[in-house]
Amino acid sequence: MEKIISILAETFRVNESKITLEIGMEDIDSWDSLTHMEMIANLESEFDFEFTTDEIMKMITVKDVVNVVEEKLKNANS
Repeated sequence: MEKIISILAETFRVNESKITLEIGMEDIDSWDSLTHMEMIANLESEFDFEFTTDEIMKMITVKDVVNVVEEKLKNANS
């Protein structure tokens, strides 16, 4: 989860301490449609997988992002 938080902080250009599981798109001014796709690209590059459209649309909070990434990692390792 720490790597995910780091990627989100870098993508949204905020301090890692501002990234908590409880926050969503409406809580980070720089989290718009463009940086959302930048986040997707950064996560896909880091973890070497691709998200489905449904997964991309589902990621509207930090908790959602973490859950989707962790699920993909779990499935990739099984």
